[in-house]
Amino acid sequence: MLALLAFHAAAFEGSQQREGVTLTSRDPGDALDATMRGRIIETFFSAYLRERADFHPGAPTQARIVIDPAYDGVAFVGEGDGAATITINPGWLARHPDDVDLVTHEAMHIVQGYPEYANERVPGWLVEGIADYARDRYGRDNAAAGWALPTAVKDGQRFDTGYRVTGAFLKWSEGQHPGLVKALDAALREGHYGPALWTQRTGMALPALWAAYVKTR
Repeated sequence: MLALLAFHAAAFEGSQQREGVTLTSRDPGDALDATMRGRIIETFFSAYLRERADFHPGAPTQARIVIDPAYDGVAFVGEGDGAATITINPGWLARHPDDVDLVTHEAMHIVQGYPEYANERVPGWLVEGIADYARDRYGRDNAAAGWALPTAVKDGQRFDTGYRVTGAFLKWSEGQHPGLVKALDAALREGHYGPALWTQRTGMALPALWAAYVKTR
């Protein structure tokens, strides 16, 4: 008679604190090796501490990273056990081992902490555009992942395309009008965002600003 042995992956859980921010990391299935886990943690602190200082010093001081093989996306931010939580699909990291700056994007979502999402007061395209603007600005090694903001505008793209397209537009707009992105971020968090803010900060309506950007591309 054969003895059947069951092997269970050891769960990992750890906590680190830096500059008043505590990060708890949970990998229930031990899906990441120690090197990758360390890279994820270092990337979080490198990005979050600067994003928080620059955009929202009152952002949470408690955060969690959970590695979840059952999640089939890339990563997302939610709430768990009273802390802002970044959930990451380890399968994505297995296929894209250099894409650790996905944490930089998600860390910015914690900093944003907007009360709503994907409506007129808090447009989803702008939320994600700011997060990719932050990934470009605070990322540790985007080049290794082959990740960059686009340098050209393709047919059909608009200011509200979102993610990298909007991120590149924001980077250019910030260069022309310093302080714009921080003003947009604050307005979204405080519930004061509206299209008129673009005109107030740049002297141009949003479509006209986009048209000026496109001419540079």
